[in-house]
Amino acid sequence: MDTGTDTDADTDTKPDTETKDVDRAKVAEFLAVAFFISWTAAAIVYLAGIDYGTTVNTVLLVVFFMWAPAFAAILVLVRRGESVRAGCGLRLGRLRWVGFAWVAPLGLVAVSIGVAALHPSVSFSTDYAAFLAEAGLSEEEIEEVLAGLEVFPVPPLVVFVVQALIAGLTVNAVAALGEELGWRGFLLTELAPLGFWKLSAFTGAVWGVWHAPIIVQGHNFPEAPFLGILVMTVWTVVASPVFTYLTVRARSVLAATFFHGTFNASAGFALLYLSGAGNVVILPVGVAGIGAAVIAVAACVAHDRYVADEAVTTGAPLSPWS
Repeated sequence: MDTGTDTDADTDTKPDTETKDVDRAKVAEFLAVAFFISWTAAAIVYLAGIDYGTTVNTVLLVVFFMWAPAFAAILVLVRRGESVRAGCGLRLGRLRWVGFAWVAPLGLVAVSIGVAALHPSVSFSTDYAAFLAEAGLSEEEIEEVLAGLEVFPVPPLVVFVVQALIAGLTVNAVAALGEELGWRGFLLTELAPLGFWKLSAFTGAVWGVWHAPIIVQGHNFPEAPFLGILVMTVWTVVASPVFTYLTVRARSVLAATFFHGTFNASAGFALLYLSGAGNVVILPVGVAGIGAAVIAVAACVAHDRYVADEAVTTGAPLSPWS
């Protein structure tokens, strides 16, 4: 498989995913712990009356909601005396693919914005003042922000892209790692015998439903929280093969982590440049994002079938870390 150099020196024993069956009890234990921690944390935050979007709310949800899958994976593996590194794919892997995963979300978000712009009620604009005004900033604050952007010798979009990439590699990656150690680490390892498509579909469905408590509280789709749960779940199922593909090609959960981090950091571009429709339509995790994810999956399959030396999207059992 000519996809880069494996720079990882991890010598942990890796499970033979091509011959073993899925340990359903182990997977069920992981899911029970992950959902219990996440949903309990979301319920406590809600019952405590901590407004969604505040600093306290964000910190609590990152620590106790987003990191719940990682806590669950670590707990299950340690309890069984298994290596967390091997069981979660926590290794350097193929750095070429890890690096590609870091920047690839910019393309996915761009395609999503393009798909959204096809909607007859959606308009594209670079009027940053209008966006800032809609966000509730005063005229003085708007002038200050615009003056700050004028300091840079490049267009504002370049500044935003650089900021997104830095966030995707740092603060956003820390938050995303909490999810990805569970979804594209533990679950990818344990469900590898199911093959690429089945494990991606299962992981995507779990991942989408897991978001339900925070979507109800206003995450992503404040204007349509219950419809938002459905839309988010459809997106996670459709986009899941992209996360799986990058992780398997990179042989490292870091690929999914940086992809997730940069995606979260750049998803707001849709709100910055698009108007005329609700979040359900224009967000990269909304209807437009579903369309973009279909295109991204097609690109992964095309690469897998026509470029890569060894196909992984055939449905056969996977060995994701070797």
